[in-house]
Amino acid sequence: MKKRFQLIVLALVASVAGFAQIDAHYGVGAVPVINNHVTFEKTLPIPEGLNAKWAYAKVVKWAEERFVVPTVISSRVVEQNETNYHLVLLAEEYLTFKKNWIVLDRTRINYLLEITPSDEGMKVRMTRIKYWYEEERAGGQRFTAEQWITDEQCFNEKKTRFLRASGKFRIKTIDLFDQLTKEIEKVMKG
Repeated sequence: MKKRFQLIVLALVASVAGFAQIDAHYGVGAVPVINNHVTFEKTLPIPEGLNAKWAYAKVVKWAEERFVVPTVISSRVVEQNETNYHLVLLAEEYLTFKKNWIVLDRTRINYLLEITPSDEGMKVRMTRIKYWYEEERAGGQRFTAEQWITDEQCFNEKKTRFLRASGKFRIKTIDLFDQLTKEIEKVMKG
């Protein structure tokens, strides 16, 4: 009986260890820190034969539609420069970690999104990331991406698994940046 119990425990531990693998997309180095600030950057291609002026018009239209959906709490244009093709937005929206009829686990995320098209490509930058978690519990917890989702803050000592609390923030923040860049890419192709 004791040996059977040990085999069951060993099987459970082995199955849990298999799930604990970190996807390389979210792993060490996936959250870039530039000048002590978490800053996601990506340069997207502009379709051949088109220029920065065209791309700027497309991305302004996309931003006007994107930042009014129900998940966006608030947004405002910080800079809209039609001469230099520079668009800067400040946005606040929800990142949902878990949602069912019993639990709603989410956080507010504030970020600065900077979009700069040129004839070589469109530079998309997301920085100044801040979170407001569990706001309904005595004011909640507020922290920055630098305090919460960097490699130093998010992994165990061996960098083999996420820490429970901060890992979900890292994953959802990376997913948000990926979603924004995919939406912009789709607009550029359409």
